[in-house]
Amino acid sequence: MTRLTDPALSVFSDSYEAARAQFLRLAEQAGARCEAYPHPNECGADGRPLTLDTAWLGPSDASTVMVMLSGTHGPESYAGSAIQLAWLQAHQGFQSPSMAMLLVHGVNPYGWAHSSRTNEHHIDLNRNFTDHPRHDSPSRLTQHVQNILSGTHARGPRYASILFGLLRLLLREGMTSVVNEISNGQYSHPQGIGYGGDQPAWSNRMVTQLLSEQLSQAKNVAIIDWHTGIGDYAQPCFLCFDAPQSPAYQRARQWWGEGVESSQGNYVSGQRPDYQGLLINAARDIAQSLGADTTAAVIEMGTYGNLKMLNGLLIDRWLRCDADHLSAEQRAQCQQQVLCLFYPADAYWRQQVLAHGSTIIQQTLAGLSADQGLANAPANKHAPANKHAPANKHAPANKKDT
Repeated sequence: MTRLTDPALSVFSDSYEAARAQFLRLAEQAGARCEAYPHPNECGADGRPLTLDTAWLGPSDASTVMVMLSGTHGPESYAGSAIQLAWLQAHQGFQSPSMAMLLVHGVNPYGWAHSSRTNEHHIDLNRNFTDHPRHDSPSRLTQHVQNILSGTHARGPRYASILFGLLRLLLREGMTSVVNEISNGQYSHPQGIGYGGDQPAWSNRMVTQLLSEQLSQAKNVAIIDWHTGIGDYAQPCFLCFDAPQSPAYQRARQWWGEGVESSQGNYVSGQRPDYQGLLINAARDIAQSLGADTTAAVIEMGTYGNLKMLNGLLIDRWLRCDADHLSAEQRAQCQQQVLCLFYPADAYWRQQVLAHGSTIIQQTLAGLSADQGLANAPANKHAPANKHAPANKHAPANKKDT
């Protein structure tokens, strides 16, 4: 049985600061070119600076680039970071004549350091990459749904009242409409769930800048944005947002397999919401605007079931909007409760995250190599066979808001 103290799991950190220090150390050892983007206004809970970091390995003028993003939602950052760190460990002295790897670490350093899915302005960054200001009117359900989700008392969210209210709304409006309203993103209720902001956030501006600069010469780009939550426990869920008939979607299907087409089954409504303002789509559009062909997906590592994950979203919203009376100890306990939902303290889960992450990276590099005719593209010698590990049959399924 693998234990959390197993050296193989040392790439999993217990804080933003520890993860960042390990990222910078391994990137330097791998010979990466690193860039730091310090947050101009915010710091961590301990007063230390917050920074979005990148590492570029390979030729500066590479025509083929794989991009890995991590840290869009605070508590989800640890898994994506661990996958990046494990790859860096396995690729000291990375060399390729025309392929490069770009690692973007800590997209939302404030949320990571402060154990919140949102940023310093309560914005869900994965709803912020949209045209601002938005002039579209909220749907007729927005006010109703946000009022229900915001029901609280001094001890936390009013779970029973919230669930009863959502059930009544489901019976009246239908599952798809209500799930879409919760998940799509909204731009009218700053203290609600899924708030996308009224202007580009700092993280948005920095990611847009760095991708525009570093992908300027790329002609073939693969992009993965690592998240946790959606999907069966310890299993990957592939969310590809390109049209099914497009070459980009067909490449995703060829590289990553049937999971690309079966992601709809990971939603309680049986239909993926029409997400607004996703980072993955913005990154894809930047690369395409620079003349590159793209293959892109959000890849989630599944954790727990629907009600548990909804509770996590509700607690996270309550902590940032309605819990000013909490002591530091009480706040830390609530933050830990949310963290464990998105980052299980389970050796099996973490082991599977690394195994699947390694396999997916290997598949992606092989796909890029085949598309460019690069017979000697770098591969991870330690990666498992090109099949995902078997699911834990006793683990709960999960469908959550990405």
